[in-house]
Amino acid sequence: MPSSARRTASRRPARRKPVGCEEPRLWTKPLRKLTPSTSRGFAVIEFARTILGIELYPWQKWLLIHALELNPDGTYRFRKVFVIVGRQNGKTTLLTVLTLFWLFMDADRHPEHLPAHEFLILGTAQNLDLAEEAWDSALKRCDPFPEEDDEMFVVPDLAAEARKPVKKNGSKALRLKNNARYEPRAASRMGGRGKSAARVVMDEMREQQTWDVWGSVSKTKNAIFDSQLWGISSAGDAKSIVLQALRAGLIKSIEAWDTYVANGVQSIEEFANDHDIASALFEWSAPDGAELLDQAAIEQANPSVGHRAMFYESIRSDLLGDESEAVKRTEILCQWVTSLVEPYIDGAQWAELADPPMLDDRGRLVDPGSQIAEGSKLCLALDTTWDRSRTYLAVAGYRDDGLAHVEIIARRAGMLWAVPKVIEIAKRQGITHVAVQSRGCPSADFVKPLKEAGLEVIEVAATDLLNSAGRFSDRVRDGQVRHRAQKPLDLAIAGGITKALSGMPVWDREKSAVDVSPAVAVTNALFGLEVMPDPETYRSAYEDHEPMII
Repeated sequence: MPSSARRTASRRPARRKPVGCEEPRLWTKPLRKLTPSTSRGFAVIEFARTILGIELYPWQKWLLIHALELNPDGTYRFRKVFVIVGRQNGKTTLLTVLTLFWLFMDADRHPEHLPAHEFLILGTAQNLDLAEEAWDSALKRCDPFPEEDDEMFVVPDLAAEARKPVKKNGSKALRLKNNARYEPRAASRMGGRGKSAARVVMDEMREQQTWDVWGSVSKTKNAIFDSQLWGISSAGDAKSIVLQALRAGLIKSIEAWDTYVANGVQSIEEFANDHDIASALFEWSAPDGAELLDQAAIEQANPSVGHRAMFYESIRSDLLGDESEAVKRTEILCQWVTSLVEPYIDGAQWAELADPPMLDDRGRLVDPGSQIAEGSKLCLALDTTWDRSRTYLAVAGYRDDGLAHVEIIARRAGMLWAVPKVIEIAKRQGITHVAVQSRGCPSADFVKPLKEAGLEVIEVAATDLLNSAGRFSDRVRDGQVRHRAQKPLDLAIAGGITKALSGMPVWDREKSAVDVSPAVAVTNALFGLEVMPDPETYRSAYEDHEPMII
């Protein structure tokens, strides 16, 4: 090589070795300096090293120190902790260490408030196999009766404190001699109901597409002293309504902290009066607008890069693969590929108004949930997707407590079935009024045949159309409406956006990230209920009508 070429080559900067970011891109700030006396994370790290023989990655240590911050009285600051990080970064190892620490070190910590025999760790995920993955990993470390292949993983000191585990499918339990236990459960509607859990782990929260699981499982810890819930996941999409709404609220709190506390405008005490300081978000994700193969973006979303052999090379290979860009950004860069416009209705507020039917472990109905009172006036409503592919039938009425109830009672492909179905239900239930948007959408086709059938059609158009979405939002905000946590409706509310007509919000069927027609249908049903006259007699919409299977 000529000497000039050698000189040129020597001046080229060496490519920096990829190393994942220890600190997340978005995170909730501590109330005070974190030390072994103000965070139990240090103890967990030592437990992993000395008892389990696990040296955690830097990001895992950072997370434990910040997420396990303590109050001055020694209880955990955070009641809810949400962790969002790219796949394959060591989530299972983190959960294994954390749950074993909880079980062996935390269960006896406050016997006067929470005796060990009442200490339950509940691990949930969208399917049982995923919930059992972290449970199986924890069991291998402390099983007093291990399978031959698992003997090498057992820590004798932990196994000496454990009882024979229950390994029967569907009812597994890791139990200690003091009766503290760890149980995995599928995140079904009844996944956590009926159990009071001191610790809850909700894995892959992005898969929760309705609020019913969150509503049941998250409340299992409410009456427990020093309880804590961890939700951990990769990024979601438009259907991930639970994680999306909770994340949005926490980001607002993070931004408010930076605006008020970090700049000295408010004290921590003043900030706490108006903000939730007992919930935390820790998110490792690529910034918006990052290039797909940007090394810095990969490092920000994958903090285990540089600490696992060939991990960076594997990620680059996946990013160069055949999957869609949306999948790559969601799964690998941990970016939220959703509508860029904030949903019109606050998802968390909507979830608080849910009152779904409840089943026992055998699938038997034990609580019908929200329903219209016998004798209430009723209004039906129809709406169809912008491409005429599916139609929804909704009903609105009043409950015994005077609150309004909205529900989707039928949905089918196309439009031709809808008018005959409305006529059938109306005749059977004595219903006289149907609300329909009568301008600028496919549902306008329903107006004429419904009138010809003798029904009173409340045409939602002009000023009424401009006011209907706003009125519905007002009722949700003020807690004046209840619903049954139906998946299509929850999705529509969580991802539905509006467009401005004459400066007023109107549901946008075409540009919403999800099918918004269920939201339009219940909006119109509630509007019709409130403006229709009061007849002398009514019948319940729940008599004899075919239940909708969602």
